[in-house]
Amino acid sequence: MIAAHRAGRTARSLVLVTAALATAACDLGPVRDLPAVPAAATLNAAPPGYGRIRAYGNVIGASDAQTDSLGAAALARLRGAEAVDILALSGGGDGGAFGAGLLIGWTERGDRPEFDMVTGVSTGALIAPLAFLGPRYDGELRRSYTQTQRSDVVLLKPLQVLTGAPSVGDSSPLRDRIAAIVTPAMVDEIAAERRKGRLLLIGTTNLDAQRQVIWDIGRIAASGQPDRVELIRAILLASASIPAAFPPVAIDVVADGHRFQEMHVDGGVTRGVFAYPPEVTLPPRRGPRRMWVVRNSKLGPEPETVAQNALAIAGRSVSTMIKAQSLVDISEIQHLARRDGFDFHVTAVPAAQRLPQGLPFDPAYMDTVYRVGLASGRSRNGWADSPAPLLD
Repeated sequence: MIAAHRAGRTARSLVLVTAALATAACDLGPVRDLPAVPAAATLNAAPPGYGRIRAYGNVIGASDAQTDSLGAAALARLRGAEAVDILALSGGGDGGAFGAGLLIGWTERGDRPEFDMVTGVSTGALIAPLAFLGPRYDGELRRSYTQTQRSDVVLLKPLQVLTGAPSVGDSSPLRDRIAAIVTPAMVDEIAAERRKGRLLLIGTTNLDAQRQVIWDIGRIAASGQPDRVELIRAILLASASIPAAFPPVAIDVVADGHRFQEMHVDGGVTRGVFAYPPEVTLPPRRGPRRMWVVRNSKLGPEPETVAQNALAIAGRSVSTMIKAQSLVDISEIQHLARRDGFDFHVTAVPAAQRLPQGLPFDPAYMDTVYRVGLASGRSRNGWADSPAPLLD
């Protein structure tokens, strides 16, 4: 959920938190109540009872995903003569209002496709299930990004880091909000779409392993496991959990017959936006293929005078790194699209757009960004075929 437009403030907060943790007298609070996965078992660990529901972003091993009914349905959809549309949603914190507005404006324009695959990280992970299930969830999208205040997302408790807490904020408001939206009925809808071959993929970061994890949410939904709703909620919360600002999310796994817990944080730590791993081989193209990439912030440089102190310099450096990573991620997706025969489309908050300044989840900022996204979605000129036009 790290917003590039406001990444300087986020980065300064992280530097401050790091300093506080470094001087704290005790260890971090109990994020997990089971041991961490041993390094040697990292690639074998998995949530119990599900089979293969996830993959590391850079490790695509052997899988039965192409031989069972869900895998066969996905392959049949990709092999069909109908258009294949992939939507990739980036992080961006309260800038997710841009993506929400874009989708709603696209619905109003009348040619928003039923996406065959939707991927999301961070705030994009929160948008992704609503985008995946289609325009009937536009009302929830609008409410989530135009009627949200900071207290609906996080309770700030900065002094708790002095006692060894894992974050300056309590994410229970966001957890409750996710639970209210991701109901058992919604999970059943996702499962039904997965059986049709449609894919909903969410990225988190396994902090212990230092790897991106890509979760097949539809496969989890269709598993019939009794804890499938809770697991999906945990994955969405983890993907949106800014390190040090929000506590990590512990996810139960089993490896070599023993129970462990992994520590997962914001998916944007490893990938600000993704489509599918380059190692994945798609079936030959029969019909049109289109890739749609949404960056929930500005892509281009945003000059400002940096104060001459360590905190400001460190914060600005981190925000610059985040922006540079976003460009690399989008460029890699563009290369993947060209390789696999997709028409490539990308959009972002326009570089020339003036945005209100304020604290994160400021209503004026979110309303402005939402309206910008709405206008982009309604327009047939809201997309570019490369990042270049979005930089200036």
